[in-house]
Parts: sequence; C-alpha cells; structure tokens
Amino acid sequence: MKQYKVSKSQQVKELTRRVPPVVNVDIVVTKDWNYLVGKRAKGAPDPDSGYWLFPGSRMKFEETPQETAMRVLKNELPGIRARLKKLITVLSDKGFDKRAYGVTIYYLFDYLSGNPKPNKQLEEFKWVNFEEFKSLRNAYSLEIGIFQEIDLAVRTMNTTEDEILVEVNKDNKEIGTIIKRDAHSNPQRYHRAAHIILFNSKGQVILQQRGFQKTHHPGRWDMPGGHQTAGNTIEETASQELMEEMGIKSDLDLKRIGLFQNDKQSEFYYLYWSIHDGPYKFDKHEVEKVKAFECKKLLEGEYDKDFSILPHVYEYVRELIGVWEPLLKK
Repeated sequence: MKQYKVSKSQQVKELTRRVPPVVNVDIVVTKDWNYLVGKRAKGAPDPDSGYWLFPGSRMKFEETPQETAMRVLKNELPGIRARLKKLITVLSDKGFDKRAYGVTIYYLFDYLSGNPKPNKQLEEFKWVNFEEFKSLRNAYSLEIGIFQEIDLAVRTMNTTEDEILVEVNKDNKEIGTIIKRDAHSNPQRYHRAAHIILFNSKGQVILQQRGFQKTHHPGRWDMPGGHQTAGNTIEETASQELMEEMGIKSDLDLKRIGLFQNDKQSEFYYLYWSIHDGPYKFDKHEVEKVKAFECKKLLEGEYDKDFSILPHVYEYVRELIGVWEPLLKK
C-alpha cells in the first residue's frame, strides 16, 4: 500500500492546531463483581502518588492496545493471572490532566488466580465494588465517575437492552414494536411482560436471585419473567421465560393483567402461576441462585433480614393464597 505523504507544514499544522490525543490503556480485572484497584507508589513517575486507580499505562508507538493491556497486567499486577476478555469502553479524561488530552481504552480481564505484588507503579491493592471505591480516602472524583461508568458497562455487557419488544397502546392493544431501552425510559409508551409465580407441591414459593450483571435490581430475589418480544404472544413469552430461567416446562394459569407505571416506563404485566417440583436448571447469565421460601414466613417478614426480596413478590404471594394454602394441608 502506498504511504500517504504530508509536507512539513501540514505536519506542523496537525501537531499545533489539532493536538493528537495521548492514548492510555487501563485494565479492569474482575472477580465476583469486585474490581482490582491499585494505590500509586510513592516513587512512581506519575503525579498520582497515594491515589487509588485502575492499573494502566500510555500506549507505546509500536504497540496495539491489546499488547499494552497485557504489558500492564505483567508490569503493574505481577503475580496475577487473568484472561483478557473484551473491550469495555473508551473514555476521554475531559481535560482533567492538563499535560495532554487523554483518551483511555478500558479492557476487561477475568481473574484466574494469584495475588498482586507491590511494584514500582503500585504499592498496595484492593478488591472493591463501587461503593467501597467511593469511600477510599484518595480517589480522584474523575476516577470515581469512571469507575461507575465501568461498573455499569460491565454489568450490562450480557444484557438485552437492544431487544425488540411488542409495543401496545394505553388500552393494551398491539400497535408495533419498541426497543427495550426505549421502553424503559419513556412512560408514554407501553409494553408487556409476563410475571410467573412458581410454587412447589409443599406450598412453598420458588424465587430466584437475579444475576449481579443485571441492569435492574442486581442480586435481589424475584420471580421468573420477561418481556414480550416481537413475534411472540404473551403466553409464549411466559413459557419461554420459564424454560430459559428455570429449565422447566409447566402449565401456566393466568391470574390477572395489571399496569405498572413510574417515571421511566409503563408496563402491562400478565401474572401467571404454576406448580412444579423441579429440578430447576437455571441460566447463570440470568440467575445466581434458586430457593424455596415458606409463604407464611415470607409474608410475615421472617426472611427480610437475610434476603432482599422485591416488593411485588409479597403482593403476588398474598394474592395467590388460594393456590398455595391448600397445598399445606396435603
């Protein structure tokens, strides 16, 4: 390929009038939804001594961004074995560093094994979540904001915010389609979802702990369910969600149709119930754990201390007392 030629005056113009950004590469090593950050060493050349941040370095002229990421892993996190998974995001420093206009590429690494050793760049290490990072004594406000953006990006990597849902009008009549993220950000537009309360033959309610990568309510206890996507009926949606999230096929009974509205969305929900004793084979991308709860104890608040259960679960279990109470007498 013929090399593009520029004159000296053109080159000077580019360097003086269009200052090229300095490219940095930071690595985000994750383990159990915590992130590995380091404290900049006292003798480090950068003016960040004593501050907590993601390990990173400026990209050298002859490197690819991925090669820089691997160099950072080797030099700033010696002792750690981790696998480069994917690009997370690219952010600018928004003029924070006055030495140059910086653009940083963030790569996600899956932790494999080992413990980081102090080195010339980083003298101390911590595994932290966002709230813990905010509370660290020395953390730049910019870095806190970036940490939050990174956390959100990582949690939503495997989610389906680009799904195409069925759109309905205020009378619950189908009128077209809507992208999921739009459905969750505009209460003037309506969509549908299936909510499924599952009981076993002992009269216990089977709940699932939502995956920690979920955009909404990560780690909280909920029932199976999902949105009606284009091409599916709401009945098909309910059956598919039960199979995808719990690994079972079961007859479903419709209890009622309701409307949930807040400042972000308007959702017609179809409340179904079913009885099934498992075994349950749940999708780890969707669900962390599955557990059977005694309905009476749940309604009396006996689980509240140890389990963060979403409010509508209590409402539905109370509403379906005619289903689970007779099972207690068998």
